[in-house]
Amino acid sequence: MFSKPIFKQCIRSHGKIWAIFTFVMCLILSICTWSFDAGAFGAVANAVEGTAFADAAKNFTSFLGSLESYYKMIAVLLGMVYVIITSTNLVVDEVDSGSMAYTLSTPVRRSSVVITKMIFMIGSVILMFVIQAGVGIGAAELFQHCVSDTVITDDVKDAADALNRKESYVRDHLYVIKEDENALKAGADAREMDVDSYSLYLDKAMLRKSYKAAAEELTDMREDLYEDDDDMDKDDIEITWQELEADPSLMLDCDDALKKGAAYMDMTATEYKAFIMENLDKEAEPAAQEPAGTEMEGEAVVQETEDSETQQAPGEEADMELMFKNAMEAAAKELHTDTVTLADNMLWMKDKDAMAAAVRSTGLSEETLTAMVNESMAMSALNEDYSVDFDMEVYLWLNVGCCLLILAFSAIGFFASCLFNRNKNAMTIGGGLPFAFFIISIIVEMSENLENLKYITLTTLFDTQEILALGDFGVGLGVLAGIAVVLYTAGCLIFTKKDLPL
Repeated sequence: MFSKPIFKQCIRSHGKIWAIFTFVMCLILSICTWSFDAGAFGAVANAVEGTAFADAAKNFTSFLGSLESYYKMIAVLLGMVYVIITSTNLVVDEVDSGSMAYTLSTPVRRSSVVITKMIFMIGSVILMFVIQAGVGIGAAELFQHCVSDTVITDDVKDAADALNRKESYVRDHLYVIKEDENALKAGADAREMDVDSYSLYLDKAMLRKSYKAAAEELTDMREDLYEDDDDMDKDDIEITWQELEADPSLMLDCDDALKKGAAYMDMTATEYKAFIMENLDKEAEPAAQEPAGTEMEGEAVVQETEDSETQQAPGEEADMELMFKNAMEAAAKELHTDTVTLADNMLWMKDKDAMAAAVRSTGLSEETLTAMVNESMAMSALNEDYSVDFDMEVYLWLNVGCCLLILAFSAIGFFASCLFNRNKNAMTIGGGLPFAFFIISIIVEMSENLENLKYITLTTLFDTQEILALGDFGVGLGVLAGIAVVLYTAGCLIFTKKDLPL
């Protein structure tokens, strides 16, 4: 059923074009990986907010989110062009040119010819994406250091230089930066922050690193515990740092997890446990304060009002997010700029005139607004650090999903190549349908009014948004695999039984 001579002939005929497309895909993927910058891509996402490109840009602030655009557009386009050129000509080209008569005059059976060509087509697509996935992992580690999570940011480099310590040590022991005034100033300058906001960022970064280390220890412990339990899958066993950040109490009964987390906070396990419990107690405290009643003395009412950091509207809590937005608008107007530019340069809000304008606009105290600015800058820096988080499972599913889509496209071309005896007819169907599907997917992305068109294109079965969220994408990929199996099988059966113009 498999013919080595025919397989070698397929490699000679189509190997060069496969190598060219594979090289171009890997090159573009490497460039995308090398050029990723969380701050810059975030600015692009802000700039296109409210436009037709907003959905395409909303994931640009994460590394895998930015690669989604590559896999959704560039990888699909290049893979599609390759399989259109190759699959539609793989069988019908020999029939149309008459060379199939010579091939079948040899002892090779017709079924061996078509099955061997099918194996070459499927194998070439799979190998293309295996190589691309490997190159992507290598580039992610080389340029972003996110596979092994060993990235060293500019502030750590400058702080390590001020401390005269190894950069890797400072990266894993951020508290040494806070202990040295010169290192703290150097790190803040590298981040384009002031010392107050940078110090807050370090607190948050250390805490998140501690959650990450503790979560890994908890997961290892649970894997050992449920090793022989077939009812527990990976998702049930794993504790992510996000889950631990949302509920730190998960680690309180695990001494090893507490030790791992404490190491990043310059604490003992006992101190770290007390720290976690104190934070949990604060979160559990009632947020609402006792309202001022008519029985309270006037002097007490005045004192409570003076001690309150915010002036709230009667009967409602102040919407701090909205008030901060108003503060930014007032500050931007005072600085003769726009809120997008100000959001990228939050330190400007601490300008005397800008802060005064924000105070007048919101009624909040300068201390409250300063704290909000510090919080915003710290969270922005923290999110920028973790924008390059690399989830191997998500990345591999992006490659598998794109590969299955291209295999489905190749199956259409192969089926057409087996069905028709003329090259132009095979190209019309085998090339026209995949290209139409791709164009429709672009139109759907550009206009919400045409969203229903997604039901007539195969590209929507490769749902990158669901893959990024590790959501419900399995059915779509299963359908793509089914289409490929059915069309490849049908193509082989048709070719082995149809009359050929030999």
